[in-house]
Amino acid sequence: MPIHFPIRVRLTAWYLAVLCVCLAVLGSVIFLGARASVGNIVDSDLQARLVATRSFAEQHIPSDSPAELQDEFQEFSASQPGGVLLQIRNQAGAWVFQSLSMQKYGIELAPTPAEEARFTNAARGNHSFRIITGTIAVRGNTYAVQIATDTTNFALILERLKWLLLISTPLAIVLALAGGYWLSSRALAPVKRVTETARSISPEELSRRVEVPQTGDEMQFLAETLNAMLARIESSFKRMTQFTADASHELRTPIAIMRTTAEIALRQKRDDEAYRKALQEVLEEAERTSSLVDDLLTLARADSATQQLALSPTNVAEVLEIAFSKTKFLAAEKAVAVSMEIVRRDIWTQGNQEALVRLFVVLFDNAVKYTPARGRVSAGLDLVASRVVFRIEDSGIGIAPEDLPHIFERFYRADKTRTRKQGGFGLGLAIAKWIAEAHDAEIRVESTVGQGSIFTVEFRSSRVESKPFLPLILRLAPQDRFYADER
Repeated sequence: MPIHFPIRVRLTAWYLAVLCVCLAVLGSVIFLGARASVGNIVDSDLQARLVATRSFAEQHIPSDSPAELQDEFQEFSASQPGGVLLQIRNQAGAWVFQSLSMQKYGIELAPTPAEEARFTNAARGNHSFRIITGTIAVRGNTYAVQIATDTTNFALILERLKWLLLISTPLAIVLALAGGYWLSSRALAPVKRVTETARSISPEELSRRVEVPQTGDEMQFLAETLNAMLARIESSFKRMTQFTADASHELRTPIAIMRTTAEIALRQKRDDEAYRKALQEVLEEAERTSSLVDDLLTLARADSATQQLALSPTNVAEVLEIAFSKTKFLAAEKAVAVSMEIVRRDIWTQGNQEALVRLFVVLFDNAVKYTPARGRVSAGLDLVASRVVFRIEDSGIGIAPEDLPHIFERFYRADKTRTRKQGGFGLGLAIAKWIAEAHDAEIRVESTVGQGSIFTVEFRSSRVESKPFLPLILRLAPQDRFYADER
């Protein structure tokens, strides 16, 4: 089983690993850079001395006799800083000049005359030397020359620098480890406070929010995101609580009616007609209760996303015809004139026919229900900017502006004066909105009190078949109530 360390420990470990790599690279760069810089300085100095020796030999030595060469180079070496480490051989290998320092340290490397100077290193006892070997010309004769410089002090400085880096780097890492652990603790302190606040929020305190630090960083974004999530949870919890309370209230009424009716019928003997009337009332309430339970089950499944509508290519015009046929009986009963115009009969969308029929029936039913006798309801299906648009308009009582934002909420009734039989349960538009959203459609409403309402359903995805079509116009006048089955 893998071991999981706290984020504070992991942050410190990552910080330590990165710091170790950085310090190792930095120390290596410093040491190698210092050594290269010292080497360049020494080599440049030796190269300058070789050039000065050549210039002196070519311009100031009158002859190539050994005695004169000895004297001239002795004088030259004495005048040059560090020039005492100098030795010269002729082509036969004999010493023309050798300083006392060269003899003392025993630097007897046999130089090989060459046009290009070359550098070598030598160590004698506790001393280290850097040597340049080159050639000089005196009166047509070529001599090999070696010039050395003592690099012991430079080596000592580099050695001290190396140990300083080796000792200071672990100390810096230890201090950085402690500092990194402390900094990670400070950095995670706001997270700890947010966590403690979130843990302390109970279902009864969903209105509480975590403190948002105004830092403009990830902590502020995290706190704002968590508060937004808490707001959504609070809203969902309130909706669920309200939904449960409303459902209980709506179920309690028909159950009470059925119970009261049955109890009254059983208190004493009655004739068959009285029993039949009581059973009829119980049946009506049972049917209404069954319809309410079906609606509640539909919305519950919609909330839990367990009910996924099976979508397939669906002809919207055919669906509207079915919905119209289901609605015209109610319109005839209320003496409301209903008309529907379908400008194209070849409009298709990915949909569920049964759900779309229910959507349109809800809109037709609402329009007719809230339209007084001798009123009118007109519907139409059209294609606007490559989108299917269904529009239904009534001349009913309209919806007040303060009610418009709430009409798609569950159990909400804009007209509080209507009875249960007249107004329904207030779930139809909530179900219609869910069906529309499941079909990638938007449902909108416009209304004016006393003048009527207009509901619009706009499908975002649709297609039109390329074939001839004829518009379809369906009408039902108030006087046609006995011929409602005819088109």
